[in-house]
Amino acid sequence: MNLYKEFKRVLMLGGVPGWILLGYYVVQIAFARTKSDMAAVDGTAVIYAAYALGAGIYCYRDLTKDTFSRFFFSKIMKRTCVLWFVLYTMLCALSALWSPILPLSGYRALECMGMMLLNAAVIKNLIKNLDTKGIMLWSVTYAFVMMTFTAISFARAGWATILYALQFPSTIFFYLVFYYAPKKIIKYPMLTTAILSRSTTGYLGMATGLCSFMFGQKKYRILGWIIVFGVGISIATVGLEDVLNNTVFAAKGGAFENGKLDEEKTSGRTQLWGPAIEAVKADNREWYGYGFVAGETMFVQNVIGGQVIGMHNGFLSAFVGTGYIGLFFFCLFMLGYARSVFFSNTPKQYKALLIATFCCVFIHTLANPGLGFRVYGTWMPAMYFVMLTVGLNIKYRYMKMHNPPYTVVVDNKNKMKIQKVK
Repeated sequence: MNLYKEFKRVLMLGGVPGWILLGYYVVQIAFARTKSDMAAVDGTAVIYAAYALGAGIYCYRDLTKDTFSRFFFSKIMKRTCVLWFVLYTMLCALSALWSPILPLSGYRALECMGMMLLNAAVIKNLIKNLDTKGIMLWSVTYAFVMMTFTAISFARAGWATILYALQFPSTIFFYLVFYYAPKKIIKYPMLTTAILSRSTTGYLGMATGLCSFMFGQKKYRILGWIIVFGVGISIATVGLEDVLNNTVFAAKGGAFENGKLDEEKTSGRTQLWGPAIEAVKADNREWYGYGFVAGETMFVQNVIGGQVIGMHNGFLSAFVGTGYIGLFFFCLFMLGYARSVFFSNTPKQYKALLIATFCCVFIHTLANPGLGFRVYGTWMPAMYFVMLTVGLNIKYRYMKMHNPPYTVVVDNKNKMKIQKVK
């Protein structure tokens, strides 16, 4: 059985929502934007909006079609951080009323809601059809196919652009691949891509995620202590600045000098964040913002110019786009996500992954486009892990007697096979 057939058989267990999720990246390939005006609502934007609307409607029906689906959907909406994300997104849609481009704010909020429902439906089907080991292998397969599609969509732009586009999914999926990728042909290219991405934010997230080793299997705990000991020796020998300059900030040529952080080597984000907060307050917009995405993008371009599309910080995107109320909802969402990770009912061998990925998602949310902004950058992989985390919590808290019919195993010839759970 070749690799394509193995992937196809595994992906089928995600149901129709699983294929719609992959279809999102096919749409990205077919209708890739080539224009520079990211704030325009053109034909491509209409296609994306139509896809998000169709996906959202179908997945809402999928989430309410039977007793199991309705139970799952009810729990994620009433018992998890997803409720706060829905309230935040509803406020984003409402902000279209005072946005400088009403259709753009409205359709971007619609896109967020549709893609959220899509990820929820996928996780629901995985929990229904697979045991946790199978869910992890499905997720690895999804990550591999998604990254392949992303690379194809940017192939004409060259390797530098491909690595730039892959920095978001590769670093967020890094620990999933590290812990659970069953094949070397999948594992090593994906890990290498993350390491070569030259994403300072991604490196910080992956470095922070190393703390997960302390919550994992014994061999990883030992590795974790070795890393802690090695880092401690390095800092004591050459100093913290040199360690950071030659690891996390190596791609920037080192960002620390004489105890100070060179803001020019942190992509200028901190130069934007402070003035942006002051400007919002000066315009008396702190309670309702400038409007989701459209108002934020125009505001940022007026502050620093160029083709910057947002704040590169999910919390500030919430503040600039929707004011204090939106920021309040978004903070509750992120706090709820953190709580679902660290107070998880998920077995210990999987909890380490959830902690590591939360670290990556949180760091990316602080310094890259993603959650809090429109569906772009880290948004899709981050939302997938939010849903995976809350889904596994529901599975182990409320579905202890649930026995999924299938699992995915790797045989002696290193081939993935689907088999009935005994």
